[in-house]
Amino acid sequence: MENLLQILIEQQKKNIKLTKKQNNLIAKLVSMKIPVDKEMLKKMLMDNMDLKELFKSGNTKFFQMKKLFKTYELNSTDFYLADEVLETIKKHRMATKDNSQTNNDGP
Repeated sequence: MENLLQILIEQQKKNIKLTKKQNNLIAKLVSMKIPVDKEMLKKMLMDNMDLKELFKSGNTKFFQMKKLFKTYELNSTDFYLADEVLETIKKHRMATKDNSQTNNDGP
């Protein structure tokens, strides 16, 4: 029994050591700054025209959908971050999928 406890203690020490190394590597990775150039910024930013083109919608339909997205206004121009647009689309898809499954389970 004592041998088993000693083995478990050694394993726990190794686990703690590995966890510390992992945390240090994660901290280094997070602290690395990713350079953003002009072209990358253009790809990340979208305006109303980009969203209309993306969703193939006219003004009326677009302004109904627009309130779903987080908007950044600069000089009376609305901008959107591509990552946030994608996340909003994913959230909406998940909600629709959940609703259709709930409706199909009923009598």
